[in-house]
Amino acid sequence: MKTLLLAIFSLSPPAFAAEQHIECPARYPAEDIALPQSGQWETGLVPAGIPLDGGGMYAGPIQRRGELRGSERRIKGGFVTHFGFGRDQRPPGKWFVCYYGHVQLMRRVADTATACELTHKNPKFPDAPTVKLICRD
Repeated sequence: MKTLLLAIFSLSPPAFAAEQHIECPARYPAEDIALPQSGQWETGLVPAGIPLDGGGMYAGPIQRRGELRGSERRIKGGFVTHFGFGRDQRPPGKWFVCYYGHVQLMRRVADTATACELTHKNPKFPDAPTVKLICRD
């Protein structure tokens, strides 16, 4: 009987959905970025090492920057924001955004994600916050 039960459980599909975990780097990546010439200016520069300010989510094509407002709840030392999505979101595209002043890093979230939770925790000492995203199918 035990053998039969073990065989049944090993053949059944997993009962949990796929998860995607993403965390913002505490500082903007390590190398400066030179920008192209603009008008009478020779070049611009995005300096490396800018501390993280926070995070958020965009929906749709990244060029439109459709910022989402989820439902937020306070937790000790920060907050959690919940985002829900339909399976056939139009236009497609879900993006996790990390804010470094006026500079942003973006990473695409799986199109199959139906729920995402962004956790923002403020440090006790003067340092960058911790911003994490967990998305589920």
